[in-house]
Amino acid sequence: MAAPSAPAPPPALDSREKRVINPRPHAHYRKTYSLTEVRIGGAVLLVLVAIASWVAWRGAHPDPLLYGDPNAVLKIAPGGPVDVREGGQARVPGPGGAAASNPIKPIKAVDRGPLPASLATTGFTEGQASRFEAGNLYEKINGRADFFLSRGFKSMTFVPLTGAGGETVDLELYDLGSPENALSAFSAEKPPEEKATSAAGSSWYRARNALFVARGPFYGRAIGSDESAPVLAQLEAVRAALEAGVASGDRPWAHALFADALGIPPDRVTYQAENAFSFAFGKNVFSALLPDGETEVFVMPLTSAKSAESTAKQFEKAFLDYGDVLDRSGAKWVKDKYLSGYSRAIAAGTMVAGVKGAPKIEEAEALLGKLSKAVSVLPASVAEKAAAPGTRAARGPEKAKGGGYE
Repeated sequence: MAAPSAPAPPPALDSREKRVINPRPHAHYRKTYSLTEVRIGGAVLLVLVAIASWVAWRGAHPDPLLYGDPNAVLKIAPGGPVDVREGGQARVPGPGGAAASNPIKPIKAVDRGPLPASLATTGFTEGQASRFEAGNLYEKINGRADFFLSRGFKSMTFVPLTGAGGETVDLELYDLGSPENALSAFSAEKPPEEKATSAAGSSWYRARNALFVARGPFYGRAIGSDESAPVLAQLEAVRAALEAGVASGDRPWAHALFADALGIPPDRVTYQAENAFSFAFGKNVFSALLPDGETEVFVMPLTSAKSAESTAKQFEKAFLDYGDVLDRSGAKWVKDKYLSGYSRAIAAGTMVAGVKGAPKIEEAEALLGKLSKAVSVLPASVAEKAAAPGTRAARGPEKAKGGGYE
């Protein structure tokens, strides 16, 4: 029996048939084109060219205010400083002294707050001061406004200083409403490796071409353009001017407590109005990180001894979420299961005193003993002022209302 014959292969496809998606790529099926479509397309193209030209021109002629120096748009005239921006209310006199279309109007001076009349040292000139409130702080420090608004921000005064050689120093002075808030901002921005100096009611440090100062309810930041001798001299002049012109106010009770009981300098003390240690109940907490970089001591003022007892138990429960109980002669400490640090909080009068993350239990016990003893002997008036209902200390730094920031 003969084997069946194999099926014949399909006929080969020509090049036209191989084009599966579009066998006639160059063919079109419109008999006519609309002249209106051509005109609309041309108009759109002209608009796009105009926009691109405007963007390119604006890029080559930016608004001087973008660089943060009000002097770039100010001209000194017999009537005082004037705004010379295009579209502004004032104009530069034309050639030959002829006045421009709009009359020259002096710029309104802003309230300098506690700043002295002159901040400039030899070789520097002071520019026009500007002032920012909660509603427009983002215009000056967009991306950082919330940092200060969460620390009782009231206002910020900005003053530019320009040297004879083109050097600049920009001073920002923040009114944060209380020494606690000022120290909170100061400590939060200070790198751990920087050592601050605390004397005569001020805490300050210089990091290369920048100066940071906390004094009373004010926090000052002076940023220089470089590390040249004129800039460093101007930074020192700013520090001296702030020390002379800004009242230091009363020494914050928490700073005195930590310094007297444990020898902790003020620049290590941090104020946390809420969510201290990421605990929702941790409000109005003063803490300090010790030199070992691990141990924290803290106090939390409350309105009564009963509240202090219940809050101390909340701390114990929160610590136990990450650790195990270690009984030390009846005293319950918590050893963190991940970091192996020891933590405990106890009631001391109307306050809670605590230690968090200490690497050695013996040292933790000694620290807590000293701190709780210092808290227990605080005058009643100090404890009441620290946690009285309705006071700034009990509420924490108020966030100023105002739109525009993130």
